[in-house]
Formats: sequence, structure tokens, C-alpha cells
Amino acid sequence: MKKSGKILATIGVLAFLTVVGAFVFYVISQILGKAEPKPVDTLTETPIEMPVSSNEIKEEVTDVSAQEETVSENEGESVSENEPEVIEEVKEPEPAPEAPKEEPSTEVINDTMAPIFLTFSGSPQVKVGDAFDIHKYVGYADDVDREVDITINGTVDTSVVGAYPISIVLTDDAGHTTVKDMTVNVVTDIVSAPPVTIPETFADFIANYKTDSTSVGIDVSRWQNEIDFSRVAAAGCEFAYIRIGGFDDGELYTDRYYYQNIQNAKAAGLKVGIYWHAEDKNPEEVRACVNYLMAVLNGEHLDFPIVYDWEDFKNFERYGMNLYDLNENYATFEREVEKFGYSACLYSSKNYMLNAWITEKKNPIWLAHYTSATNYQGPYFMWQQSCWGQIDGIAGDVDFDVWYY
Repeated sequence: MKKSGKILATIGVLAFLTVVGAFVFYVISQILGKAEPKPVDTLTETPIEMPVSSNEIKEEVTDVSAQEETVSENEGESVSENEPEVIEEVKEPEPAPEAPKEEPSTEVINDTMAPIFLTFSGSPQVKVGDAFDIHKYVGYADDVDREVDITINGTVDTSVVGAYPISIVLTDDAGHTTVKDMTVNVVTDIVSAPPVTIPETFADFIANYKTDSTSVGIDVSRWQNEIDFSRVAAAGCEFAYIRIGGFDDGELYTDRYYYQNIQNAKAAGLKVGIYWHAEDKNPEEVRACVNYLMAVLNGEHLDFPIVYDWEDFKNFERYGMNLYDLNENYATFEREVEKFGYSACLYSSKNYMLNAWITEKKNPIWLAHYTSATNYQGPYFMWQQSCWGQIDGIAGDVDFDVWYY
């Protein structure tokens, strides 16, 4: 009996230990099971990468990307330092496509150029009692800064007739200044002097500028009203540049005489080209303009490049652009036009070619310089020599042009 009791006691102890052991094993397995890592669902979760320093990223960026970053900084665009870092967007940069060599670079590293006056009236008249607004008499810009400070030194009392000398100071963010003097004349009645004109007949124009390597022609728009191109051609005219339309005060338009002008000019045997009156302020507007222009053109064959004609330099500051913005707008126009199989060029005067159009242009320009012999040194394929031309078939003045080939 004592022996069997010991055996039963031993069996009970072993059973108890077995239960305890099973419980301990269960607890341990649960703990280990919770610590076991779950598989990463690559469609919904992104493994955390080690943060990459901004310097390491910049060293991996190609030359083109680096140029674009520099442009953004100089155009006043910046990335907020308070934005959260998105680690999963840090990737090995892909090779950037090589920028077309013909496209002008708008990279600006340092602002070394003082702001300039694009238009300036040295002796404006203000009617007594009217307010004096300096922006009616000047236009100005800087190569980098989109907002140039303007200061007037002196006083203009428009309640009293008299001459008031003042100085106008332009200052950019880099501290560069440009100063010009102005005399404001407060008058009882504004008197406008008649414009000085130098009429020129087409016969004289032919005699002076027609050679074995040049052709002579005209450029026209609605301002010439009805044109008899048969008589124009009979007078010796060999080509016509025709305004197709433009962008004015935010509105796209087609020149009211465009369709009949291009049809009648071609019917008369003239070579033809078209020009676009531009007032766009950013590449998005330029693209919209080109799309509109192409819809109007409708695949018409042209003998000359499509011309970008920007002339709105008076009160230029209201556009909120710098000079590099202006030049990039033209470059965008050129690229967009080429997508449709045409070429493009810039029209401008000698003065603005030297001061406003500050980047190199891919194609020779159409130069406006009203003189008997231009001394402009840059490349041009056409020269607008006069705006007071007289030719049979047109009532009134018309521009005369020389094409070099």
C-alpha cells in the first residue's frame, strides 16, 4: 500500500510538471510569434531607405538638371524648407536628355546687369490738374528681377503750370541702379508735334536696294486696308509679309484682312510669309498662341519663317517679367512652331536687339532699322528699311523690306 501510494504520487507530480511545461511552452511560443516579422507587401508599403543628403543628390544630377535648378532659383522660385521630406521619392536620377544645342540657355548665375529703360520720354506733357503717372512715360526691366524698384527724385505739382525737373532711379535686388533725368511740363493744353516722315517711292527703293542677291518687298496688315496686289506686283514688289493675327490684351485674334491678303498676294505671284503680333507673358500663353495660329494657317505653304513680333515695351513692367522671361517666350514660340514643320524667327529693332533680346537666337532675325544703311552687326535675313513707303496698289504708308538670300 505504501509502495503503490508512492507510485501514484510520482505519477501526479509528473502530470503536473507536464501541464506546467506545456503552459510555459505555449507562452514562449506566443511571445516568439509576436516578434516574428511580417512579410512586406510591395504594392502597399515602401521599405524605409536611409536618408540621402542633399549634397549627395546634387552630385548625381546631370548638367541639364543642374542648369534647370539654377534657373528656378534666379527666377524667384523656391522650395519651402518646412515641407516634409518624402524619402520614397529619393531615387537614383535617370540620365537627363541632352538639351538641343540650338536652344538658348536662360541660366543666370549672377545678376551683373543694371536695370534698363526700354522706353523713356524725356520731356512729357501733363495737362494741368491731371495726375502725374510715371508709368505712362517709361518702360523698364531687369535681366533677373521681375520687380524693379523705381524712385522719383523731385516734385511735380500738376496744379501749377511749369517745367519740373526730376530724376528717375531704377534699382534691382542686387543693388544695381540706372538713373535718367526727365523734365515734366505741366501745360494748359497738350500740343503734339507732327511725326517726322521720310516718304520713299518703291521705284527709288528698288534702285537703292535691289541687287542680284536681294529681293524687295513689303509687310502689311489691316492698317493698309484693301490692297490691290496685282498693281503691287506690277510695281516691282517680289514678296509680302502678312500679319496673320496676334494676342492683344489677353485676347487671341485673326487679322481681319489676313485671308484675302494671303490669297491675293499668292494669286499675284508674290512670295509670302506671316507674322504674329505677340504680347504673351509666359510659355503657356505662347503655346496657346501657336496652336491658334496654326489653326488659322491650316497648313498654308509659306516662303519665309513665321515671325514673332513683340513690340509692347512701353510700360513693360506691368507684365511682371524679366528679360530672360521675354527671351524664353520667343524660344518657346520657335520650338512650338517647329513641331508643325515650319521655322520661326524674331522681328525687332536694332535698339531692342542690343538691349532687350539678350540671349543668342537660333535663326537670323528680321531687323527693323529706319536708315539708309544699317550698321547692325548681328545676323539678319531681312531688313525693314522704312515705314513710310509709297507703292501703287496701297493707299497710304507701308513698310519696305529687303530680303537677303
